[in-house]
Amino acid sequence: MEAQHEVKIDPESKHEYDAEPTTVKPMFMKRTKKELLIDLGIWILITAYAVTLFVKGRGKDGFELYTILYAFISLRLLARHISISQIIYTPLGKAVDVITAPFKKISPIIRSFTFLAFTLSVMLIVSMTNPESGDNTRIARLQSFLGVLVTIFLMWLTSTNRRAVPWHTVASGMFMQYIIALFVLRSSFGFNIFKYISVKIAAFLDYSHFGLEFLISNSYDHTLFAPSVFPAIIFFCSFVSIVYYFGGMQYIIAKMAWFMMFAMDVSGAEAVVAAASPFIGQGENALLVRPFVEHMTKSELHAIMTAGFSTIAGSVLLFYISITGNGAAILTSCIMSIPASLLLSKMRYPESDVPMTKGSVRIVEHGEKEANFLHAAGNGAATGIQLVLLIGATLIAIVALFTVANDIYGNLFSIVGLYNTIHPARPDGTYDQVTIQFTLSYLFFPIAWLVGIPISQARDAGEVMATKMVVNEFVAYLSLGKTPSIPQNSRAFNLMVFALCGFANISSIGIQLGCLGAIAPTRKADLATLVVSAMLVGTVATFLTAAVAGTLL
Repeated sequence: MEAQHEVKIDPESKHEYDAEPTTVKPMFMKRTKKELLIDLGIWILITAYAVTLFVKGRGKDGFELYTILYAFISLRLLARHISISQIIYTPLGKAVDVITAPFKKISPIIRSFTFLAFTLSVMLIVSMTNPESGDNTRIARLQSFLGVLVTIFLMWLTSTNRRAVPWHTVASGMFMQYIIALFVLRSSFGFNIFKYISVKIAAFLDYSHFGLEFLISNSYDHTLFAPSVFPAIIFFCSFVSIVYYFGGMQYIIAKMAWFMMFAMDVSGAEAVVAAASPFIGQGENALLVRPFVEHMTKSELHAIMTAGFSTIAGSVLLFYISITGNGAAILTSCIMSIPASLLLSKMRYPESDVPMTKGSVRIVEHGEKEANFLHAAGNGAATGIQLVLLIGATLIAIVALFTVANDIYGNLFSIVGLYNTIHPARPDGTYDQVTIQFTLSYLFFPIAWLVGIPISQARDAGEVMATKMVVNEFVAYLSLGKTPSIPQNSRAFNLMVFALCGFANISSIGIQLGCLGAIAPTRKADLATLVVSAMLVGTVATFLTAAVAGTLL
């Protein structure tokens, strides 16, 4: 059985309304008196805690996050008993319509270009006025700003239909990216929130090792990849399944998707998949809009694949945070890449048809409803073990095949004695083997420089980028940690954390084709035609995210 949660948008004012209203909702007392008393009791309890928090918790880790959570829960409880739409959203929407009415007389293309120019101007001004510190110089930030401009220009240049590029989507996407970056990277309030969340996520996922220790004792090597990462993936999948059972994940994704659809003027299906990508990752994100995949336009298919390629899933956060030691950057990159993937995908493959889900957000619950949360936890664990086997098998095959390819490639140089003209000799007189990623590093060299990497480190950074493209981000992050020319906590290292944070690599092409092909068998030909372009755009999305961050770091 498939259930749908649907929200529609008025095409004229773009304000939210119910998909199929049958009766007029009351403005007050939407619930029974009993429910009102229960919610009031809950609010009094959390308010008592909030008062204690303000008195004794100010300045401590998590204070900012718990303050926001208190405000959110209070508003959510209030919304259960009064019509927020009638009291706030509708009047606010009408006020916005009145304020923006003069601007609507201006050509949409001029409005969009003005908005984009405003965003880029603010980005430039802030990057040039912030004080310098260490390797965070104005010239370095200007270098990243140039990377943003070049990325937008090249994506327009390579568009399949330059005349149809939706500049409103581009402008709003860039604005959203920059606001997120500014909030986290230049605001102690935002940085503390994201840092606290990343620390707590890592600590939460680390509980998975108690389950592993129960099975094999605590004598295993915690530095090994499989015992460090795989239990966290299974644990996370089980947890997410429980959240799904209670409707929490659907609520979060629906609200994020509604905002993305409203702000960036994309279809509801695209918004849902993009919003879900940082939580559940590629492939599974499309299951949330399963009935519509078969009927998606080519532009929509390109967008949902790009969204999967341009970010990572919550199940692998622990591994990346443990390697980089920069959880705030990992989380920020995931969120920033949501608008980045949509704006770049729409530049590369603009919409030429009318999507079925234009103006509506619909989240589909696939499969049978679990009997209880324990049933949901078990199903999630089963999904997790399948994902672990897929990741493990893929890593074994891809790394082994790539090593073979590297050996063959290196022998082509060593057999004719060219290796000594490419690599300098080691102290013992031997030479490093010429590798595929070393050769590709010269292709990625200018890209690394445009992201904001200093020129002295750009070649090595390009080699890590090439590793991510031809192998995967797991191996790339490990390589980054072992690159002596890019020390941890340097500007180059922090920018590379952003640039590598995505599933865009050759092996992920098979994953996307397999998952989406199973959902929409009649669209396999279209998917195969679009997938390479989507993978490349997903790669560029992470580079754009890094460049935007580079204007502030």
